[in-house]
Amino acid sequence: MNRRRFLIKSGVLIGLAGAGVAYWPNRWRHIVIHHSAGDFATIEFLQQVHRERQGGDPIDAIPYHYVIGNGNGIGMGEVTSDWRRDLNIWGTHLSENNKAKNFLGIGICLVGNFEETDVPAKQFEALVGLTKSLMHTYGIPPTNIDFHGLIEGESTKCPGRRFPYAEFRKAIV
Repeated sequence: MNRRRFLIKSGVLIGLAGAGVAYWPNRWRHIVIHHSAGDFATIEFLQQVHRERQGGDPIDAIPYHYVIGNGNGIGMGEVTSDWRRDLNIWGTHLSENNKAKNFLGIGICLVGNFEETDVPAKQFEALVGLTKSLMHTYGIPPTNIDFHGLIEGESTKCPGRRFPYAEFRKAIV
């Protein structure tokens, strides 16, 4: 290979790698809201549940990018995460039917079962604040804020019948 061809190919490869580095943390196009369907959670507990349910996943992390606590394991309204968020790794918070939304969607999980109880005000406020911040940071429009059970191809009631869907939609605009 001559020197000129080598330099051109190297320059193209370096440019593509640079574009990938710029793209990777800025690829988010959706936010998906979930509930844990349980009353207790810590990051370690959610990692263990993920290992048990999705043993083939090579990423040993929680399936979501953010978790908002209910005061039982994680503080009421506390927003936390693990290294999935830190490294902008795709989520595993949706089924195989929605691989694109796992790759392009930020998963937020509220600890609690909103089939049975209402979302506590402090937890709801934290969700609204986090969602608005992410929408602003990544240019995600309100139409791209989804609820797990309302996404085509998903078969779940998540985030629950007692989740305040209309109030949330109104709060994020």
